[in-house]
Amino acid sequence: MKYVLALIAFTNPAWAACLAGEEAFMTCQIENSTKSLRVCFDDQTTFYRFGTVGKPPELTLSEPIVTIDYRPWPGVGRSIAEGVTFMNDDYTYNVFAGFERMFGDEEYEDIPHRSFGGVRVQQGGIHMIELVCARETVEFAWGEGLWSAKHNLGVVWSYETDDWVELPD
Repeated sequence: MKYVLALIAFTNPAWAACLAGEEAFMTCQIENSTKSLRVCFDDQTTFYRFGTVGKPPELTLSEPIVTIDYRPWPGVGRSIAEGVTFMNDDYTYNVFAGFERMFGDEEYEDIPHRSFGGVRVQQGGIHMIELVCARETVEFAWGEGLWSAKHNLGVVWSYETDDWVELPD
């Protein structure tokens, strides 16, 4: 995977902005920081963008949707969470995002910032850093986004192998 500098000036100061024609998997501002994290995708490619809010990204990675390591929610637990992993030489960027589900008589207002997210960075398999999103800034597009995009390219999630497999012809 190549390190790519974005040559696009973002006119939208919000950290949640994906580029035209892209959908968001997860966007946020890093807690206690001026940095933002955006994972967006179009019909063929998934993009990782990290950098200072309101400026071009410092790091942009891309991976074809058909091969991106996307881990959907397994269907159990108090939280609904998913992950996407990008590789860049011997660095691994595992982006995670989710939200706490409500149970019983809880109301949405009882948990004002239910969403969470961040990125865990490893180098050569060794944990380097985990950057956590400010909960109030997390936009997590849980649902059919990446799931459908992978299906549209001929791969489906196998609960038996816990991996994506190609559809038979």
